[in-house]
Formats: sequence, C-alpha cells, structure tokens
Amino acid sequence: MKLDFVELAGFRGFRDKTTFKLPGGFAVLSGRNGTGKSTLLDGIDFAITGTINKFSVREARGGGLDEHIWWVGEGTPKAHYVSVGFVTDDGQHFVVTRSRERGCDKSPEEIVNRLTNSRVAVPSVETLMQTTLIRDELIAGLSLDLPEQARFAAVRAAIGGMVGPDYSERTEAILAASNTARVRQSDRVKEAQNELGRVLGEVTEARSSAERSSGISEALRVIDSLIPSLPSGLAEKTDAIRKVVAERRLVLREIENARVSVEQLQAEISFFNSAESQREIELAGLALESARKAKPLADEGLALALRLDAAERANDEYATHMSAIIEHGAALGLHDGHCPLCDAVRSSEDFSKAISAARERLADHGVRLAKTAEALAKARASADEAGRSLAAAQSRYSALESRREAVATKVKEVQETYVRHGFDAPVNDAKAAQLLLFAQRENLVRLERALSVLEASNAIDRVKTLEGRIAALRERSDQEAAKLVMSEKAVESARQIDASAKAVANQILTEQFDTVMPLLKELYRRLRPHADWAEIESDFGGKVRGSLNFTVGDGHNPQFLFSSGQRRAAGLAFLLAVHLSRPWCSWRSLLMDDPVQHIDDYRALNLVEVLTAIRRSGRQVIVAVEDVALANVLCRRLRSATGDAGRHFQLHTSKTGTAEISEIQDIYPMPRLVLRPAQAS
Repeated sequence: MKLDFVELAGFRGFRDKTTFKLPGGFAVLSGRNGTGKSTLLDGIDFAITGTINKFSVREARGGGLDEHIWWVGEGTPKAHYVSVGFVTDDGQHFVVTRSRERGCDKSPEEIVNRLTNSRVAVPSVETLMQTTLIRDELIAGLSLDLPEQARFAAVRAAIGGMVGPDYSERTEAILAASNTARVRQSDRVKEAQNELGRVLGEVTEARSSAERSSGISEALRVIDSLIPSLPSGLAEKTDAIRKVVAERRLVLREIENARVSVEQLQAEISFFNSAESQREIELAGLALESARKAKPLADEGLALALRLDAAERANDEYATHMSAIIEHGAALGLHDGHCPLCDAVRSSEDFSKAISAARERLADHGVRLAKTAEALAKARASADEAGRSLAAAQSRYSALESRREAVATKVKEVQETYVRHGFDAPVNDAKAAQLLLFAQRENLVRLERALSVLEASNAIDRVKTLEGRIAALRERSDQEAAKLVMSEKAVESARQIDASAKAVANQILTEQFDTVMPLLKELYRRLRPHADWAEIESDFGGKVRGSLNFTVGDGHNPQFLFSSGQRRAAGLAFLLAVHLSRPWCSWRSLLMDDPVQHIDDYRALNLVEVLTAIRRSGRQVIVAVEDVALANVLCRRLRSATGDAGRHFQLHTSKTGTAEISEIQDIYPMPRLVLRPAQAS
C-alpha cells in the first residue's frame, strides 16, 4: 500500500483546497521556507494521528498547537479538512479524512488494520507515523540523542512483529490488579485503624468519667499509694490489681512460714550468737585435738607392749623345754660321774649346784613374763580409752558444727525469701518481722477493699466492654495487616512475573535485532557520517528494561563525539534501518522532511544514492527539500528503469499568503537500454 493523494483545505498554510496527486514511485517537494513543503507531511501525520508529532510543546502563551493547526491568515477557507488517500497494488483505495468539525472518519484501530499486516498488531498510529516520517527536527532526537532504553524501545516497536506473542500487557494487567488489591487492602487496614482509634477515644472518655467518681477516685488514690506502677486503663488496672492481690497473698504466706521457722530456731540462734557457744565449740575443738594427739601415743605403747609380750612368750617356750630337761636331768642324776645331758665329768655337788642355778634362772623368767602380760593389759586399756575419748570428742564437735550449720542454712533460706520478696526485716528478729508482716497485711486489706470498689463500679464495666472491643479491633487490624503483607507479596510476585515476561521478550528481541543491525551498518557505511570511523557497532544491555548503545572505534560514543552534521547522518542511517525493518507494516512509503539540513553536499549525495537503492526495492519515496538543485538530482536518481513514475512539486506562496503549487513536473521511468551503444550498419 502506498500514498495516492493528499488533499488540504484550511490546514495551516493552505487556505484553499489543494490536492497533491502522488505517483507510486516517488515525489519530490521543493520550494523556499514557508511554501508548504512540511505542511504536506504534517497533513499526513495529522490525518492519521490527530496531531503533529514534531511539536513537543502543546500549550503556550498566544495559543497552543490546537489553535494553530487550521488556517489563521487573512481570508476564510471554504472548508477545514485533511484527506489522505492510499491505494494497494491491486487498485483498492482507502481514504482517511479528518476535519475540524467532524474529526476523523476512521478509528485508529481501523487505520492500523488497513496500513499494517492484520496478523501482527502494531502498538499505535503514533509508532506507525514515527517509523514512516523522518523529520528534519527529529532526526538526531529520535536516534543518537535518544536515551539508550528509549532507543531500544523504538527498535522494538519497529520489529515487534518478529518477537512472537507479547505477554507484557497481561503481566502488566496482573500487576495492576495486584496493585489495586493492595490499595483496597490498605484502605481496609486504614479503616480498621480508624475504628480502633475511635474506640480508643471512647475508652479514654469512659476512663476519665470513671476516675471522676468519688469512690473510684479514693480507691485509685489508695491503689496508687500502694502500687505506683500500674497500667493507665481502669479495666487493665483492675486486672493488674487482682493479680497483684493474689500474688501478695502467696508472698505473705511464704514470708509467714519463713518467720515461723526463724521463731522456732530462736533458742538455737541465740545460743550460737552467744559467747558461751563459742567457748563450748572451742573446748570441744581443743578436746578433739588432744584426743587426736593421745590416740597415736596409746597406739604406739600398745604396739611396744605387744612386741615385748611376743618376745617373752617366745622365751617362755624355751624355758618350758629347759625346765623339762632340768627335771629329767635331776631325776636321772649322774651316771658314772658324767652328766646325763652333756656327758661332762661332774661331781654330785657340782651337778646339784647346776640344777639349782638353772631352776633359779627359770624362776626369774616367769616373773618377767608376768610383768609383760600386765604391761600389755595396761597398754590395751590405754589404747581403748584413747579411742573412746577421740570418738566422744569427734561426736561432740560434729554435733555442735551440725547444729550451727543447720541454723545458718535455715537463716540463709529465710534471708533469701525476705530478699526475694522485698521484705525488709532482720532475719534473726522474729518479732520485728512479725510487726512488719502485720503492716503489709494491713496494706493488702486496703488494696482488696479498693479493688472491691473498682469491681463494683458500672463505669469499670463500660471500660471493660470498650477494651474488649479494642482487643477485637486490634485482632482485626492485625489480620488486615497480615492480609496487606500478603497482598504486598502478591504485588512483588506480579512485579517479578512482569519483569520476567519483559526480560524474556527483550531476550528474544535481542536475537531478532540481527535483522536491523546489519542493515544499520550497511546504511552507515553508505552515508559515511565520519571520515575516520567508517563502521558503527551496537550492543544491548538490561534484562527487564533493555537498552541499545552505539559505539565507534574503540568504544567511543558517537552522540558526544560527532559534530551536528555527522550526528544527523548517523541518525538517518538508524532511522532508515528502523523504517526498512518493519515486517508488520504494509504501507510501503518513506516520507522525509528536509533530511539534508546541516549535512554537507558530499553526504547529501550519499543520501540520494541510499534513497535510490530504497526506491529500487519498490518503496514509494516522498522527500521535501529546499534546494531546487538537490530536488533535480533526486528526480534524476530516483527515476527507475521500470515501474512507477515520479513527480516534482514546486511550491510557492501566493500574493494572498496561502501556499500553492507553482509547477508540477512528471518524471517518467527511464526506458530500458537507453544508453545502448549504436551498431554499425
């Protein structure tokens, strides 16, 4: 599909109806500034999109864009409209008309469906025009000056039909729904919190009213004097007092038991605190030490007596045998003047003396044996007495120590009980403890009376009811807050799903960029923006939000390296590559509004050659230029050997100030073999 005609009436610089019949090959618009060249392309843009996209400012002092789209000069146009006609290769026509009074006769969806491949959806009519019309004002701004992510998005929109199904709209819808659910849940949380705040205000008023009651005031005064630190709420304070009363009852019972145990041990405590107990313990210790020293001495004496007795008993056996021998010898007498024992020659007198002397010696041995036996008996008695004395001393000393330790242990337990419960009474004085205990019991009775007053009050019941509602509202608020946390997690999950879908789409799209980047490199080489850097490279970054970057040389950024003209030439290469890489677009027209501004003649001729190559691919090329000489060059180079014709429109401004067509020149295809060499006849 190509442009068939453009008809303007009362639109910007064209007051009177003007029709541009556009051939299928190419059209060149030439004329001075203000003669309406760009207005023709503005009309196409306005008819399709409803605006003129080259203006970034819509509102300004003196009137915005909407006030200057239609004729504002002298005279009144007969009509205000723009009509753009399209024709297909098989002769079917499609016309879009947008007027000041009735608007557009075609919906954006219908325009998109007719100008694009119906199997692939294009994002919008704005994208369609942005990739079809290359304007002088936007060449650099829509290419090199674009941010990396916006540049990526422009290429993605151009080749969007090649990336397969796009689930980003669905994931964005899921994310939007989850955000809506989160907002609603946040409102529920706020509602629960507001209700909780209102009930808290009511319970504050109820507490204030209850505290103003005389009986309750006196009870609260008693309670505050006895228990300084309590919750501020009456119901909470009542519950806390009830717990304190129960706890103090148990504490006083435990303190009383400890006091009674001390009272029962008072005699023992007094004894061990007296000097008499100290003397008795010291005497018992001395007796024990003396018994311990005497016992080894008695044991040593017994051992010595035993050894002496054993020795005497061994001698006693010898004496027994000697006594028998002596008696036998005395009975036998001498034999022939010889001793019967030793056969020595003895006289009867000598023999008798010897027998008597032996008998005397044996008598002395018996006396010694009796003495050792008596000494052994005395030693045994002494040892036994020493053992009994030591045992008695040990028993006495141990008994005293055990009694003292038992008293000390019990006193320590009572002291720990007193300290644990903050009972400031002397441990050893049961009477003083009893007096202090009576005082605390009296305070407990006063506290119980105050508690009874609070529990009998209706105001307390109201406070309890409100505090019950507060507890329920807090539980509800916590539940709603938990749901809010879950909804926030759902939002985060939806965000991750959306990011994953976009990341997958961008990854697939990155692979498909191979269809654009070689074309960009080829167009860059043909336009030759820079004499030193004849090649341009590209790289992609970002998983969720993709980016497209251009580099030349050793990673230099042409956006900041090239001059204004060089940037425009490189931008033309990029925009032409984007235009030629639209698989979804069935509208095969390239529109260019003065693309050679700030470009030298050398690169302008390079652009002409590039447009010639594009024209040979069967596309319709419509170019608006100011220089008539350049327009003539375009007409000569865009002429094709076969196919559609071209047309040159020369525009000027009439005496009434309206733009008009001053001259139309048809450019026919060049005949084949027009330069065929002549043959000799």
